[in-house]
Amino acid sequence: MGFSSLFVGATGIIAHGNRMQVVGNNLANVSTIGFRRSDALFCDVMSRQFAAGGGQYDSGSSYSSQIGMGVAMSAVRNIFTQGGLELTSTTTDLAISGNGFFGVRDPGSTSASGATHYTRAGAFRFNLDAYLVDPHGFRLQGYVVDRDTGVVAAQVSDVQLPYEDVIIDGQPTRVVRSQPRATTSVEMVTNLDALSGDKHSSQTNPFFAMLAAYDGSRADGKPFGDNAPAYSSGLTVYDSEGNERNLTVYFDPVDASTLSNAVPGYMYWEYLVTLPGSADGTSAFNTSSAGLAGMGVLVFTDRGDLVQQTAYSLDHGARADGKNLSNWAPASFSAEGQPQFSFTYGSNGGAIGDMVTMSYDFGLTSRSSSWQPGGATAADVGLNANNLPTMDDPKRDARITTSYDQSSFTLFQIQDGYTWGYLLNTSVDQDGFLSGYFSNGQTENFYQIANYRFNSEWGLRRVGNNNFVSTDASGEAIVGKAGQGGRGSFAQNSLETSNVDMAQEFADMIITQRGYQANTKVITTTDSLLNTLISIKR
Repeated sequence: MGFSSLFVGATGIIAHGNRMQVVGNNLANVSTIGFRRSDALFCDVMSRQFAAGGGQYDSGSSYSSQIGMGVAMSAVRNIFTQGGLELTSTTTDLAISGNGFFGVRDPGSTSASGATHYTRAGAFRFNLDAYLVDPHGFRLQGYVVDRDTGVVAAQVSDVQLPYEDVIIDGQPTRVVRSQPRATTSVEMVTNLDALSGDKHSSQTNPFFAMLAAYDGSRADGKPFGDNAPAYSSGLTVYDSEGNERNLTVYFDPVDASTLSNAVPGYMYWEYLVTLPGSADGTSAFNTSSAGLAGMGVLVFTDRGDLVQQTAYSLDHGARADGKNLSNWAPASFSAEGQPQFSFTYGSNGGAIGDMVTMSYDFGLTSRSSSWQPGGATAADVGLNANNLPTMDDPKRDARITTSYDQSSFTLFQIQDGYTWGYLLNTSVDQDGFLSGYFSNGQTENFYQIANYRFNSEWGLRRVGNNNFVSTDASGEAIVGKAGQGGRGSFAQNSLETSNVDMAQEFADMIITQRGYQANTKVITTTDSLLNTLISIKR
């Protein structure tokens, strides 16, 4: 009898001791987010040729007996099954549901961009410099999104909020802001009391009597003084610097008895679109024409339904002479078939930004974006209703202005401008878009978080801190986006838990312990046999 059985027992002790370390590491990381458990795989050691016990198969080939030389650990294999998702209260806690890895970059590495480490642990927070980082300061990778166009970049970079250092109330403050947008579209739906009396009339130009009475230079801000039109409705709009401006539309009925060629039973209302005279940034400032923007006529049936509209805009070069009807021509149309006017905002007579074109919608638009023939200017209308240029091929919207026998009121109004906004919070959707929500009601996409895959994730190497790095066995990382090429989706307010199954690990621990004990018995038994052999000689 040789000493080989001692060696065999020793290999068993070493292998099972190593396996116990693998099991212990799994159990130690049972609460580690994003952890991937490992399996220890054994293989037998090359067998030794036995001198006797050979033989021959029926085919004539011969064989010889072998005796085993023990066991060794062949591999420690990472298991990448999905872990459970645990809800958290932080929106930047992220998890991947399905395949893929987060890519993070060590800011101290020589790599200027792109991930250097890969992880399933998504406990990210914004640091002082607004980078989205893991607990070890590694920066999450993603595709930057153009805030104006929404175009997603082709290359990944560090995820960082687009902050600015500004002075607020005399204090330097780091903020993320949403740029203001000047109002370019207004929608207003009202009911105009069919029994209202005509507050402003004219024997020669009854369709534009309000224009004659208007005085935008009044210091009290009441362009009609104490004789207000039958109804007015205002809403807040914004200039290019985010300043609030009050746009007001005045409505007043036209006495149909003074008109020629009016449709019997139809009701006519003139309207005037204005802004505060102090907001006029043209030569009209401090004149009676200050604040004039648009005007026109609404035509209703005897049942109060809006069937036609006329709209005029003021020649921008003649704004100081806005009370002259010859300077008012049929308005242009927006792409949606809405009449529009141009206005230059100002402060103390100085212009703010460029001239802004604003469309307005009372519920009636032109499918052809054109006018049926009428007078060339408002001065050509006079008393004749047929000289009003009316909408060609009008289209009624679901929300539309009416003139029913009930008090005047505004049903609906909306505009598309907004002031400066400050970041309130962020979110990440399942496609990985990191979005910001601002105090001005706007939402902007900042980044689309990258999702990394490998040709063989089994070849990844652990480097601690819940991170892996690529190797020749795994291949280079393949960067992509959620849902593409078999990649999983993202979940916010979630962390992926360890995929360690405690019950399975305890079962493996018991088996490993029994294997270890059995191999110690091999050694002690062999030792006993050797002692017996030695005693025979004695």
